Amino acid sequence: MTERPPVPALPLTGGCLCGAVRYRLDTRPLAVNACHCRHCQRLSGTDSTVSLHMKAEAVTIEQGELVRYRRTADSGRQIDAARCVACGSRLFHEPVSAPEIILVAAGTLDDAGWAIPSSHIWLSRSNGSFVPAADALGFSEGPPDRAVLWDHFAKLYPL
Repeated sequence: MTERPPVPALPLTGGCLCGAVRYRLDTRPLAVNACHCRHCQRLSGTDSTVSLHMKAEAVTIEQGELVRYRRTADSGRQIDAARCVACGSRLFHEPVSAPEIILVAAGTLDDAGWAIPSSHIWLSRSNGSFVPAADALGFSEGPPDRAVLWDHFAKLYPL
């Protein structure tokens, strides 16, 4: 099993590169997931994006303005990428089919060192530069259901 740092004490905080947008997360994430699809590769400029799956009600934008870009994911679902209006940092993905969920870009956390992906999706699109942790769940394409990712995270990070 991979040595995993614990989830830090709540609330978790973060923001964009220029500091115009600040947010707070008031509950533990449901998962920390890496997506290796081509859209996420282009969005991040690397092999994947790493996101915290959060209940939307637990995410509070404390300051700043966002702009959204809607795209169709490899799964066929539509998702909005929310960015800072001032600097363009991508902070969130908001699935249109699941408005109760927000995917928070892990790199925008003030303390992101603990956020080792517990799952990886679209590994068939990976260029191989990102090696999943030994205890991470992996899917060659999308998972059958997000709950599979959430259940695995809960197993790795019990309360």
